[in-house]
Amino acid sequence: MHAENLSHFKAETRKAFATICNNFGFQEETTPLSDTANLFQLTFSNSKIRIIVEGINWGMNATVHIGINESGAALYSIHRLLKERKPEEPVTGSQVDQLYGYAQYLLTNAADIFQGDTHFLDKLEAIRKQEKEDAMKIIEVENARKLAEGYIKIETSYGDTIWRKPRPSLSPFKITKDKFPNCIEVIFNESDLLSGGAPTIITEWKAELDSTVINGDVICEVSTDKVSMEVIAPQTGQLVWLLEEGIALHASPCIALIVPV
Repeated sequence: MHAENLSHFKAETRKAFATICNNFGFQEETTPLSDTANLFQLTFSNSKIRIIVEGINWGMNATVHIGINESGAALYSIHRLLKERKPEEPVTGSQVDQLYGYAQYLLTNAADIFQGDTHFLDKLEAIRKQEKEDAMKIIEVENARKLAEGYIKIETSYGDTIWRKPRPSLSPFKITKDKFPNCIEVIFNESDLLSGGAPTIITEWKAELDSTVINGDVICEVSTDKVSMEVIAPQTGQLVWLLEEGIALHASPCIALIVPV
């Protein structure tokens, strides 16, 4: 069976990890979780190590993360340990079975870590830092390439960067509307994103100004800091005006004008 509710999950987790807590001085932490955190979790820590146990996949599975008990320290999936110190048998079964299986595996294979030997975690941290540095170098090279090719860099209100190709200067909305009286307005309803107050912006145009768009095709992507949504063309025609990337949308604005063909 899986843990059918939060109290059941926590009770089974406490029982599963009781021997680890008793043998290695772990205590359950009472740190309050954020509104967006997975509530099906418990944290145990001693003076050196922190363990987080979570229920995932709608109660079908469990997972465990371990790390050094320091502020800001990274936590690593138990699967990194499983890969390094292969178990005699894989941890399988229901969520409750997995809780007991992971606890028994840690009890057998991670005693050195729980006693304060952080060599394994230090190695993972070194790998993580190197991967982060490598990723930053790739980003720097790509950014330099885009700047050299004339791309425009736009910083969003939630800290991400948007790159777009140069395009001709846009005529104001009203002038374009007057010039093409039969144009179709593409309206985006901001409430579709359930943004909860976060700025909503266009992050990428799939079609470019003056190009022909096809009814039903995706023409742009609209995003908040948490979720994104594709906008489709309501009409086949020429895209004669668009709201540029990075600009915060207001309630139900026109984001593009299409002249039917």
